[in-house]
Amino acid sequence: MASIQLQVAFFCSPVLPSRRASRLVLALVSKLSLGQWRTRMMAGIGGLAAIVAGWGIGLFEAKEKPLPPSLPVGQPIAAGEWSLRFDRVSLSDRLPNGDVIARFGRKAIVLELQATNRTARTSSSFLRAVKLTTPIKGIDPLPTAYLVRDREMTTELQPGLPEKIALVWTYPAAERTAARLRFDVTANTFKPFDNLYAQPIWTDPHPAGFIDLQLVAASSDASAGAL
Repeated sequence: MASIQLQVAFFCSPVLPSRRASRLVLALVSKLSLGQWRTRMMAGIGGLAAIVAGWGIGLFEAKEKPLPPSLPVGQPIAAGEWSLRFDRVSLSDRLPNGDVIARFGRKAIVLELQATNRTARTSSSFLRAVKLTTPIKGIDPLPTAYLVRDREMTTELQPGLPEKIALVWTYPAAERTAARLRFDVTANTFKPFDNLYAQPIWTDPHPAGFIDLQLVAASSDASAGAL
């Protein structure tokens, strides 16, 4: 009888529920901590995987991207809207129209080329198709175009008519320039219909290549030989 009373007293004791509650709380905390750890670990693995994937894609694109080709001198080059033939580049203290720019403390880089507008409309995009990429401090960001036949400035060329033109960049006469200059050529792609007006358009500018030319002194300018 005493044994039964002792067992009843043990199970009815308030100490037992408190111990069970403590164990239950510890178990819940352990499970919660384990879940948080797993969540953080999975997030870290996912972030690392994204970084590795992005690095791999970037490396693949950089590896697969072709280098712009070297373009020939004195031969027609198809560059989207334009057929271009690069002839020579010279250094001068005057513009093609005869204006002397040396008095303003500047010199001129004169690129002579033939340009043919291959489109059906008058266009000025040839000014953006050819870019002087050799770094020269203080040089004009865009060239000025002159027609060789009449030495007048122009901003547009008619379709289907080959024109000899001079693209001119001026820069401070005190600056020095390299003996060879690099020009990058950009071409656009023809689309029969654009997305907005369903009209034909030249778009998607992309590198067509580059050309390196020896810089020479203009024949009529004896002082242009000093680089």
